Amino acid sequence: MRFHYALVDDILKQEDFDRRIEEKITSHGGAIDETAAALLVVEDLGRSHQKIQAITNSPSLVSFFGKVIQVTDPKEFTREDGSSGCVARVELADSTGSIPLVLWDEMAAGVRELEAGTVIEVIGRPKKGRMTEVHALAVRETSVEITISEEKSRSFISSADIDARILVIDLPRTFTRRDGVEATIQEAIIGDPSGCARFVTWDPALLEGISEGASVRITGAKRRSSDEGIEYIAQDETRILLLDDPIQFSFSPAPEVRERGIYSVRGTITSLHPPRQFTTRRGEPSWVRNLFIEGPLRIVIWGDRAREPFFCGETIEIYNAGARLNRFGDVELSVGFGSAIRVVPDETEERVIEGVIILTSEGMALSDGKNLFLIESSDLLLATRYRISGRVSGRRLVVDSAEQIPVDPGFLRERAAALTDPSLSPSGVRH
Repeated sequence: MRFHYALVDDILKQEDFDRRIEEKITSHGGAIDETAAALLVVEDLGRSHQKIQAITNSPSLVSFFGKVIQVTDPKEFTREDGSSGCVARVELADSTGSIPLVLWDEMAAGVRELEAGTVIEVIGRPKKGRMTEVHALAVRETSVEITISEEKSRSFISSADIDARILVIDLPRTFTRRDGVEATIQEAIIGDPSGCARFVTWDPALLEGISEGASVRITGAKRRSSDEGIEYIAQDETRILLLDDPIQFSFSPAPEVRERGIYSVRGTITSLHPPRQFTTRRGEPSWVRNLFIEGPLRIVIWGDRAREPFFCGETIEIYNAGARLNRFGDVELSVGFGSAIRVVPDETEERVIEGVIILTSEGMALSDGKNLFLIESSDLLLATRYRISGRVSGRRLVVDSAEQIPVDPGFLRERAAALTDPSLSPSGVRH
């Protein structure tokens, strides 16, 4: 019973453990074997087997049962001291989730004996890498049965390589993990003729030198599929190679969008509503916005992106968005987590425009007295007149340089006089 004794060897001597096993068998009238008795003793000591979902990074050992989902071939390597080593990974799952099991040296060399569907019992130590994984101390096959629903099994991770086009690359984002350690994540959306997927890496250097529109081959990533779409998660061995031949990608026509699918569409905005603030279930403020594209198709934008500027007549592209039925029974595309939306720029024209900076519902804009041009600049002052040199695309103005124009009192008086209707002056009101 040395296998199970490893779980309690820090709090109990071997002879005491053996004695408790014999007592447990006797108390059950000999109806249980040594393995079952050992499990009961371990449970009495507070070291019972866990479900995979409950395994977290901790200094304590864990024990659990898992069904083999996938086995990777063992890889040999040389340690810093010059000795040779061997490592292999096994993806294990139960009804609550999946977790990688790392095997070293002798155990890794024997990994080929494991077959998909086999249930094994594991004693190991959790470690936190890019995700929690368990490094095995002891492993053995067991007769325990684990049933996993078909829906749950679709969400488990498997290795995959893919040729795809880089459609959208987000900026790297730094956050603090639960253990207090800072980490950086970067996401992208990739596509091929079959559709879109989300790509996630905790090493932004992996995407350095890769631009939107590039065709690439991604190797050594982990593929996860669920009702919310497909995502590829970068691993230590993941590489991205540029391809010479372009990977094809096409948008779905708006009329073909159906409930419960993942779609990418392109279309012209025909109408839009202003952003609306609401409170999430966590009590945090957020935003939502509705707009329509030709088709017609309703687009619902969530979070800070709902506050970005959009105009009727602009063409937008939406990637990897989930379709659903709203309360009116109409299909809508939801642009939230894992999806992207962007405006397709019109032809660009270089211009010099004089006007006043004002604040509109879509953001800061330049008014020349006849037209409004949306600008993205934090250096310009509201209610101030500027001469701006830049590039105009549709109703958007990219500022290259801005010169502040001094206020001319005479000009202001002329403008005020032109805007004043004498019939509305007090002297013109009759009782």
